[in-house]
Amino acid sequence: MQFGKILMTALFCTWSAAFATATRAPGRPAEDGEFPMKQAPSTPDWQTFMQASDADRLKLWTYQTNRGRHLHDWSWGWRLGWVRVCGRSEATFCAGVLQEALLDKAVVVRAEAASALGRRYEQSANPAVVRMLAEAFGNSRNLRRGKPLFVQRRILYALHQIGGDDALELGGTLAATDPSAMAYWQRLGQTETK
Repeated sequence: MQFGKILMTALFCTWSAAFATATRAPGRPAEDGEFPMKQAPSTPDWQTFMQASDADRLKLWTYQTNRGRHLHDWSWGWRLGWVRVCGRSEATFCAGVLQEALLDKAVVVRAEAASALGRRYEQSANPAVVRMLAEAFGNSRNLRRGKPLFVQRRILYALHQIGGDDALELGGTLAATDPSAMAYWQRLGQTETK
């Protein structure tokens, strides 16, 4: 038991040092491998990342983007982590992270991004976000053999959450492309009237 605590403390310290190095001022030279962005996050790395402040995550994001690295350069686990933290953050840079995530190569990241955008812009009738979601709905990777994947429902739900005449009209138009999507959209409308 004591060994486990020592190991966890050592891992936390190692990750904290790597996190601090990766978030240092961009003017200082850095070597590749200082942050494990291309590897699946370990449990301690994930926990530290999720508990970090917005300011620390902004430093990490800025450092990596200044090196020409964007969301698609991270492993899918880290990409999902970025979406989750940005979905509950008001940090300005998070809007761009969520926009990138909506077009991610991993369907689970795209779906999580749609849900995060719905929560973040709930009842805002934000036209820019509505347009982003409509474009994402048209992504051919959101279909398998012509049938919508679960990400399409997440997009429709996000449009429903964002609300406003334009979002609701567009949601109905998008849903009309598939009978199961239309049935889902109609159920969303029924829950609103109850």
